[in-house]
Amino acid sequence: MYRRLARSLQVPAQLRRAVPLSRGYTSRAPRIFAKDLAAMAVPLARQVQEIVHPSQHTQLKKTRAVAQSTAGGDQDLGHALATEAQRQHAETHARLQRLYTETQAGGAQLTRDEYTAFLEGFNETRDMHSSVSVLRDMRAGGAQPGAAQYSMVLKLAADSGYAPAVYEVGEEMRAAGVADEPRNLDAFYNSLLRSLARSGQIEHAYAVYAEMRERKVAAQGVGCAGLVAGLAQIGEIALALDVLRAALAQGTAFGADTYAALLHGAGRCMHHEGYALGYEQLTRVFGMQLPEGDYLAGLDVAARAGDVALAGDIVQRVRAHGLPLDEKHFEPLLAAVVATGQWARAFRVLNMMRGSGFGTTPATLRVVTRQLTVAADVAERAADEAFAALQENQPELAAAADSVTLDAMVAGLARSGCVEAAASRLDSWYAALGALRTASSYAAVLEGCVHRRNKTVAEQLLARLLDVDALAPTQRVYDAMVRVTLVQPNYEDAFVYLEAMKAHGMVPPWRTMAAMVRRCARVRDVRAQTLLREMRKLGLVVTPALADYAQAFGRNARSEPQGDSSDPATIGDLLGNDAFSV
Repeated sequence: MYRRLARSLQVPAQLRRAVPLSRGYTSRAPRIFAKDLAAMAVPLARQVQEIVHPSQHTQLKKTRAVAQSTAGGDQDLGHALATEAQRQHAETHARLQRLYTETQAGGAQLTRDEYTAFLEGFNETRDMHSSVSVLRDMRAGGAQPGAAQYSMVLKLAADSGYAPAVYEVGEEMRAAGVADEPRNLDAFYNSLLRSLARSGQIEHAYAVYAEMRERKVAAQGVGCAGLVAGLAQIGEIALALDVLRAALAQGTAFGADTYAALLHGAGRCMHHEGYALGYEQLTRVFGMQLPEGDYLAGLDVAARAGDVALAGDIVQRVRAHGLPLDEKHFEPLLAAVVATGQWARAFRVLNMMRGSGFGTTPATLRVVTRQLTVAADVAERAADEAFAALQENQPELAAAADSVTLDAMVAGLARSGCVEAAASRLDSWYAALGALRTASSYAAVLEGCVHRRNKTVAEQLLARLLDVDALAPTQRVYDAMVRVTLVQPNYEDAFVYLEAMKAHGMVPPWRTMAAMVRRCARVRDVRAQTLLREMRKLGLVVTPALADYAQAFGRNARSEPQGDSSDPATIGDLLGNDAFSV
């Protein structure tokens, strides 16, 4: 009986050996009664400690058993150990939960240290709900929790990212009358901030942060880091920078993950200040090598902001890392330089691109064209400044000072509305640099005439192309003439240029044919249906929307015009002297 009682009370083995074996035991050893065994029982706090932290001998024994079970088998030892660790964790939690339930069912009055032991045990097993329950029972049992107990549960709730548990602990603190103590207030707010940021509730987290600033509660680094990363992820870069600077002013240090989140968010939002800060910290302070995607995002940010220093540093780092350089790296650098008006430097970048075998694509040249497409009152002066920089440095810019670059410059000048000035620059600029005018040069100015609906200058340019330079009109030239005449009150010449384009074996672009169909349909011209048939004959797609548009507007056409002007024979008669033959 005594041995069973000692075993139930978990009396150490050396003491159990002193228990009499039977009633006939006549040893002089002192008899140990039940009350003595109860006094020698293992304390409750120690039982919790033994459940949560078993001895190293027990752990080594279990590890050795797992290793022996997997020896010679197909199961991986690491996987088996991880599975065993999960099983032991579940078993530890179940034993701890059972011990606490039995203790509460027995009606025992626990001390503050015993409650704390259970809190530590549930904290180790990551059971947040049980920790909150123990904290509630602790206050109900008369053992007033202190700052250490509240901080323990708040930390577990914050790490779990479960904000309702933090609010519940806060209510317990308020019910106990200790919520306004500085230490408890700091622990509550920072735990709430961490849990909200970890769970992705960034708007609520920032509201808590604003309340913390009002109540003069300092935000800790972990919560600030989560808030900065969350704000950057949802695109609130300005707020993220505000939180970051306030924390840095208080001496808080942030890791590379925080700056990386700021860099990525700023790159997506094209936020120059946020990207520049993240880039400087990651590359110069932490010495990290960024992925190429982050470099490309930074180049776009620098191009938009005109930050030549940032764009140049990124290009140098890309080159130092051994990555191949092409248009996607140099075009943002060119755009950043052009945006600041440094034309000499911009043409040096363009010359370097041409020397590497690229830099003649339309995307690259549009960088120059967009910068010159400004208000008409300053466009001409800006274009002349750009040309002066190109002409002054022509000996060292042999690859950039060509007709392709001049085409982009006159195109920007024409698109700004200065079509007459652009037409005059076709003579002066090309002659000064010794560049050859081509049909693309004329097409660049003609497209500006389309934007300005200037048919007069367009016809003058076409005459110079044919008579002065004796060049063959290209598809771009014919297309521009069709579109510039199509927007005039009398658009009959558009059919002339359209037939001239087809007579030279060129297929009109889809957008030009669709524009002619819509124009004819709007004025109830029956040639809209003829144009639709012509599109199908040329292999151009007639969309249902375009067909319905022509049908709806052309339904009430009053009369058939004299002759079908879409007939090639009729157009040939109109041309008469074969003016468009090459």
